[in-house]
Amino acid sequence: MLKIFKIKQEERWLALVALLVMIALNALVVIEYYPTLSQFSDNYHILARDTFHLSGFDAWSYSVLSKWHVWEFNIYRHPLFAVFLFIPALLNQGLMSLTGINCAIFIMAAIEVFFGFYSAIFLYRIFREVVGVGKTDSHLLTLFFFSFAFIILTVMSPDHFNMSMCMMLICLYIAGRKIDRKRLMTTWQTLLLFFFTAGVSMNNGIKIFLAALFTNGKKFFHPRFFLLAVIFPSLLVFGIATFEFKIWSEPMQKQAQQAIKNRDKFLRDSIFLAVAKRHPEMDSATVQLGANRIIKMMAYEKYMRNHTNPKIGDPMSKKGFMAWTDASTDRWRSIVENLFGESIQLHKANLLQDIMKDTRPMIVPYEKDYHYWIEALIVMLFVGGIVFAFRKRFFWLVFSWFAFDMAIFIVLGFGINELYIMTSQWAFIIPISIGYLLKRSRSWLHLMLQTAIGGLSLYLILYNGGLILKFMNFIGG
Repeated sequence: MLKIFKIKQEERWLALVALLVMIALNALVVIEYYPTLSQFSDNYHILARDTFHLSGFDAWSYSVLSKWHVWEFNIYRHPLFAVFLFIPALLNQGLMSLTGINCAIFIMAAIEVFFGFYSAIFLYRIFREVVGVGKTDSHLLTLFFFSFAFIILTVMSPDHFNMSMCMMLICLYIAGRKIDRKRLMTTWQTLLLFFFTAGVSMNNGIKIFLAALFTNGKKFFHPRFFLLAVIFPSLLVFGIATFEFKIWSEPMQKQAQQAIKNRDKFLRDSIFLAVAKRHPEMDSATVQLGANRIIKMMAYEKYMRNHTNPKIGDPMSKKGFMAWTDASTDRWRSIVENLFGESIQLHKANLLQDIMKDTRPMIVPYEKDYHYWIEALIVMLFVGGIVFAFRKRFFWLVFSWFAFDMAIFIVLGFGINELYIMTSQWAFIIPISIGYLLKRSRSWLHLMLQTAIGGLSLYLILYNGGLILKFMNFIGG
């Protein structure tokens, strides 16, 4: 399986360009955050969280690399994310001892370059070997995808999305080749793909099973395959996550809860003493009643702050996973401004602000109408590709992934307030569908499509790239 990472002769120029681009993008992040994030800190997680600022992306990886046993994210959603960073974390410990600086930012940049580089390689292979378009079209479509705003940001952000994107594209490539050759995905291939993909982001593990289902058909449900390739890895990853939670996360949560209890007790005692000092004529029972009224008023004000945040919609339920859902946010505006909007071309207003840290509202409109025309053109090309890919089994595999994501993001509203940061998890369906459109077109129509895709790519690179450089203070306003 490791042979697929070997660069083919046809891919060498693409590989060189992709490598240089990934290095340049990650160098921007290193230059921007090196002065602060190369420091030592007793609580590096807070330092990284408060320093790193790039839309809604998180800097958990810096925390893990800096002090591996600190678990500051949801383990059940990302069960093996920190485990995969264990060796790099040990490397960072060694480098810190040798250099006297925290090298987490450099190590994560190297990891991002690796996954971004292979994302480009495997996407190109999907166009060439699975969709079946020519070299020029494959290069154009690869360029088009990597001109999307939040694909550029994904490959330079120290979050989990770049890893997930690369692993999903590897899975699509393997499944696509299997479908073309009418071969089956083996138990060990499915198991390994699920282990690494679900390990980084649990919900993407479902996509590996969908790939195996579309590739193997009814044989997916064969007892031996289903037990070893579906049930066993699912239980394994869930078991590891539970172990991690019990050993590391739960004790930290208990410490945090105890700290909150101690803080609340200190606050109650302080309020009691303040009321008693202000009203020395009162007995202790009356002072306690007055203190209780103040505490209740403060609790109500806190409740109102937490439940009137215009950046967070009302959940479908307040229990379990459903507490992360959103029932009230306008879906149509989210699709126009965020799903097919911000994901592909940035908004100048509230540029790359974090919705939870800054003043950015959930929905930001474009300032000029031409942005909507560009968005409409991309959607039309996407839909046109779906029409021509309708009979292709591989495309329906990709579409099943897209449908799964839309069910989570749009129907349930999971993460809908920052929908664009999930771009790398679904947006490859756009150039893949357009690839089928290119494959079926001929003569002047084919030339027009190539021109349109090339023009869109050039525009998006200049527009998005310029705004990103402006945000990171590399060019003037």
